[in-house]
Amino acid sequence: MSIGTSAFTRYKAFQTSSPVFKTPDLTCHDLTPTKLIDFHLLNNSTYPFGILAGSTKSNLVNDIITWNEVGSAIVKVAQGLNEVQIEKSTTAPVIGIIASSDPLVYFTTLLGIMRAGCVPFAISPRNSTAAIIHLIKSTGSKTLYVQFDPTLSSNQDLERISLVEKTNRKQIIDVLKSGELQHIQLLELPSAHTLFPRLVNGSEYSFNSNLPQQLASMVNLNQVDYAAPVMILHSSGTTAFPKPIYLNRFNFQGWMLASRYSRFSWTGEITAAMVLPAFHAMGIHFGLVNTLSDGAVSGFFRPELSPDGRCMTKNPNSVNVMEAMRSLGCTVAAFSPMMLGEYASDRSSLNFLKTLKRVGFGGGPLTVEIGNKLIEEGVQLSAMFGSTEVGIIATLFPERCLGVDWEYFEISSQLTTRLVPQGDGLYELVILSSIRHRCSLAQRLDDLTPQTYHTNDLLSKHPTLPLYRIVGRKDDQIMLSNSEKTNPGPLEAILTFNPAIKGALMFGRGKPQNGVLIEPEEGYVVDATDVEAMKKYIDLIWPAIEETNRFAPTHSRLTRGLILVIDPRVNPIPKTNKGQVARVKTLEMFSDEIEAIYSRDQLFTVSKNVIVDSNEEVVRERVLASVREIVKAVSSLNLKDEDDFFVQGCDSMSAMQIRSKVAQLVTATLKKDSTVPPNILYQHSSILRLSAWTFDILSKRKLTHELESRDAQCAPLRSMIEKYTSTVTILKHETAVSLLVPHEVAIIRIGRSGLEVKDSQVLRRRKFPVSI
Repeated sequence: MSIGTSAFTRYKAFQTSSPVFKTPDLTCHDLTPTKLIDFHLLNNSTYPFGILAGSTKSNLVNDIITWNEVGSAIVKVAQGLNEVQIEKSTTAPVIGIIASSDPLVYFTTLLGIMRAGCVPFAISPRNSTAAIIHLIKSTGSKTLYVQFDPTLSSNQDLERISLVEKTNRKQIIDVLKSGELQHIQLLELPSAHTLFPRLVNGSEYSFNSNLPQQLASMVNLNQVDYAAPVMILHSSGTTAFPKPIYLNRFNFQGWMLASRYSRFSWTGEITAAMVLPAFHAMGIHFGLVNTLSDGAVSGFFRPELSPDGRCMTKNPNSVNVMEAMRSLGCTVAAFSPMMLGEYASDRSSLNFLKTLKRVGFGGGPLTVEIGNKLIEEGVQLSAMFGSTEVGIIATLFPERCLGVDWEYFEISSQLTTRLVPQGDGLYELVILSSIRHRCSLAQRLDDLTPQTYHTNDLLSKHPTLPLYRIVGRKDDQIMLSNSEKTNPGPLEAILTFNPAIKGALMFGRGKPQNGVLIEPEEGYVVDATDVEAMKKYIDLIWPAIEETNRFAPTHSRLTRGLILVIDPRVNPIPKTNKGQVARVKTLEMFSDEIEAIYSRDQLFTVSKNVIVDSNEEVVRERVLASVREIVKAVSSLNLKDEDDFFVQGCDSMSAMQIRSKVAQLVTATLKKDSTVPPNILYQHSSILRLSAWTFDILSKRKLTHELESRDAQCAPLRSMIEKYTSTVTILKHETAVSLLVPHEVAIIRIGRSGLEVKDSQVLRRRKFPVSI
């Protein structure tokens, strides 16, 4: 029997023999973290808090971390804080944590800080130095847990620490060097082997029967203040510095009660808690809150020893996470879209995902292709949606998976919401306060005045069901000069799924069309000044551009001329602590380059030298090639030279862009402004005909289109009108009164979708395909 199978089998045996999970009363008015922690330590002492992957021992208890064992570790953390010089006051001290430690240690430390009467502040180590300084100053934190030994000073000591520790140490040194923070006390975050020493050699855990007395004797570092915060998180800092988000007692209680508004039972489920970052709200809710509220069992990596005998921290990746989930027999997991994309392309991983009761995704949009594939394979896929200020927004989870509607979600009935119309079938989600829920908008809970929280999230409604899906952010919408709006999020997600693209950010506010800034993935980076290398890279990622254009509305499509590829070695794109592109900062950083690319695109599309020979004579074949390139750059249609643009599905927006670029070509070649008729593409609606017209213009020859018979041009239209109006009464009117349409008249409307005949009497509609 394999290690993975044996671990799961032993856990199931333990589950059948262990006490039933005793559910705490989460509705009591005086619920605090301390009371909730003590409830579990005293009433669920032998119930599993977590299960460790990668056990090599056959003894059952080596795989299980019970609440009693976690309680002993919590006491260690709390006693450690009591031993250091932390000022006691009526205000709970704020204890910051800047580390990327494994969730087992991180969650235990969070609980230990709260049990000591302090306020834990989870700070993402992905923040910039300036952002960390801002967060520490904003919250008044004087004590920080860090992921290295702050007493180390000699080079010999520093050489033996891990890369993670070195990185964290440099980060903290930069923070302290700023001189903006005074009297900051650094504490080393305890390792897994410090908190759970029996894991070093795999010995059995000895039940701590003295835990109740230890809890009773613990001294809180502050007096109970029910209005004070109990935990601090922070926003992602997408548009500015991240801001602290204070969870008071009411907010904390709301998080714990979120599962009561779901028909999915979390009790006894093994969650893949090792996947998500423990310093994020999503990671905390998935890996800790469900454990506290419902008795879900968190799955963790097993701590390992480095060659020099020190405890190592595992960084999750698609390989070690899958190994751990198999070993544990996880039943519920949540992933980033990127990791799900990796699993979707691996048959073995897909087969395992199909065994899970739920597979959640969040933190970003999942491409339609991947989502559809997972559903077709039988994966129980569910969208996860929430925010640090609100908590859970999408029901976690619905009673049944939504199948082909996997992009959609139910809004939790815990929330009172309002959907504010934004046009184009989109709505901004607004959260209102109620007796069931309040958003984390203030530092203290001094009053219960009504709240109205604008999330800035844009949702679209399901056509028939009370479901919604995320379309983007209101503050991310790009308003073009023609008043059309682009929601960049889903389009950027399609682009970044390409293995050669690390980051993508669309731009175009106030411009006639969108462009996109591309950050190449490592191994694909090119010199931005190397024109040929840049062309090859754009050719490489062009399938992703085409896929994006197939998904995008007409006005949001991308062209080659407005793709800005940057060199991250010179100017790396700023990222949020979630690893996402910081939109506002990036647009500011590259504003000059963006303006320049629009200027180049407007001045000329194809150089004059491309279409003339050494004698300054225009070459017909070169004009044809140039027009072909223009059409290819604008339209995602695979057009042959003789294909009619509009028969093949070219829309008016694309026609306008093609005409604009042909006009640029004519102006650049003739070195003077030239008038190109606005309806030129309708008169010359193929690459061959348009290039012939362009050649005549550039050659200053008599225009061939003038030689064509207007009767011949209009013949198809006249034939169609005659066909569909032969039975229509022709009205002759001389006054406004006679314009009233009688019942028997049919109204004809012609558009890209075909010809529509509407009988005004019975409102019958019939559509006919029309080619003009």
